[in-house]
Amino acid sequence: MTLNAQALGLLQQALQFARHDPQAARRALHQASQAGIADAVVQREVARAALQLDPALSLAAMARAVELAPADTALRFQYACLLAHQGQHAASLPHFEATVPGRDDAQGWHLLGITLQRLGRHGRALPALRRAHALAPTHPGILEALAESEFHGGHPDDALPLWQQVLVLKPRDTGVVLRTAESFNRVARHGEALALLQRATTEMPGEGDLWMALAQTAEDAGDRDLAREAYRRALALRPGWALAVGGLLGLDRAKADDADVALGQRLLARTDVADADRAVLGYELGKVLDGRGQHAEAMEAWHQANAARRRVAGRPDVPALQQRVQAIIASQTRGRLDRIGKGGSDDPRPLFIVGMPRSGTTLTEQILATHPLGHGCGELPDIALIARRLAEDGHGADLSGIPAETLEDATRRYLRAATRNATADASCLVDKAPLNFFHLGLVALLFPNARVVWCRRDPRDIAVSVYAENFALDERLATDLGDIGHYINMQTRLMRHWQAELPLPVMELVYEDLARDPEPVARRLVEFARLEWDPACLEFHRSERGVQTPSRWQVRQPIYTRSIGRWRNYGDALAPLLAVLDPDSYPAEAPMPSAENAQASTPSA
Repeated sequence: MTLNAQALGLLQQALQFARHDPQAARRALHQASQAGIADAVVQREVARAALQLDPALSLAAMARAVELAPADTALRFQYACLLAHQGQHAASLPHFEATVPGRDDAQGWHLLGITLQRLGRHGRALPALRRAHALAPTHPGILEALAESEFHGGHPDDALPLWQQVLVLKPRDTGVVLRTAESFNRVARHGEALALLQRATTEMPGEGDLWMALAQTAEDAGDRDLAREAYRRALALRPGWALAVGGLLGLDRAKADDADVALGQRLLARTDVADADRAVLGYELGKVLDGRGQHAEAMEAWHQANAARRRVAGRPDVPALQQRVQAIIASQTRGRLDRIGKGGSDDPRPLFIVGMPRSGTTLTEQILATHPLGHGCGELPDIALIARRLAEDGHGADLSGIPAETLEDATRRYLRAATRNATADASCLVDKAPLNFFHLGLVALLFPNARVVWCRRDPRDIAVSVYAENFALDERLATDLGDIGHYINMQTRLMRHWQAELPLPVMELVYEDLARDPEPVARRLVEFARLEWDPACLEFHRSERGVQTPSRWQVRQPIYTRSIGRWRNYGDALAPLLAVLDPDSYPAEAPMPSAENAQASTPSA
């Protein structure tokens, strides 16, 4: 008997044993693998036979087969599939990348795309999934995978029609309904999102996630009554559901129902509540207590919320962020930006509102968006996504060497997002993503005729507001008062750099000035935006446009001053913040405390 014949005989034994004696089958497979150790065909067949019986052997045998027949692309593709099947996506990726282009079939491109997707690389997944879709335009799995990557890649306009197609195929799939509604919201079609969710909750009234999504969408649309009803339906389906309780508390804050407040406090006091839920409850309870004047209790709730959020998300790497800021300052100077030149669009309409979160960016946007020729884009993710894709492609902080076609595609996609739902005559497109202050060098490269508004506010009020807010998990710097202070300092330092080096005009707008005497500041803002003054700009609170930020309810009220000096309610609790704030972090309206009054004022001060 030759070696290969012996191996094949053992394989046949294994197949015979597989149903009634798995242990004997595994033994035979190991023996077959050893007998055919130098035969790629034997190793491939062992891998196939061992797939369910012995996954580790299956993988080892296929790896050996590829080693023995390195030119066999079909074998290497099978190895990639096996790695992916066992959850080893990073290991499978180079094998898919090496073999899929030669196959050029929908299955291969689909597998390459979802492998990249599972590694969180949605931008890189898109070309593969688009190719798969072109080859098999009605394949349900490809449609859904492409829709997901278009959505996460920052292309909601492209994702929405795909999700609508998937929804036709899966009308009662809760996940598909939710993603379709979220895509409607991303493109500011809130009415259609509401209609979809109302229809879905009618057809599937027992799905709590649908009621939660309806409540949150109703909040964004300004329908408080519908939001409250939907939160209550969600809570009835899942008694004690932290997200629903938090939603009700956040909706009415100081006026929240006492029974809801008591429920939130009981849940927060329990030791078996998950940290993700504890964070939501703590943030919203704190706002209720703050609104009722119970400031010590509010701060304690926020301490609990932020501690829980840190346990979930981890602590930030402040030194790494400081290094990032230093790299930007060192590399993106006026001289270097001028040498790179203008590679984007000369469109004069984009205006970028930047600054710390909770510094008045939403209010500033609303003033301009209410102008007949202004269009509020909300917080577009596009600039940050463009920056991330450029970094993934190897373009460093100095922004040099970016191909012209890459810049053209970026500006085209950005303008498509910025003009979404804008009137044809809109001459000012207002993007209020506050953290774009990291990317203003890129903005200058893409839109050399753009303008920038830097929103500033007393850093102590910013810090209290940020510490109290339920931000996304990746906003780790928001969970510690000292870290927030460092973040404010870095933002101030970087903005001072942009004021000196950026080849774009930058207007500094202080929230306290705007709140105390709105019209002169609003007039300066409108003039800076190259618009004629219109009294409608001071009637922004009457606007019915959707607002998807934590300020959604505040901007539906006239300008008020009660948030100025709010930090004074929190006394010594702010010591970690005050210990790190730089003098320049205080705008003119909020001077740094003097040496003899460096401690936070008490509520009686």
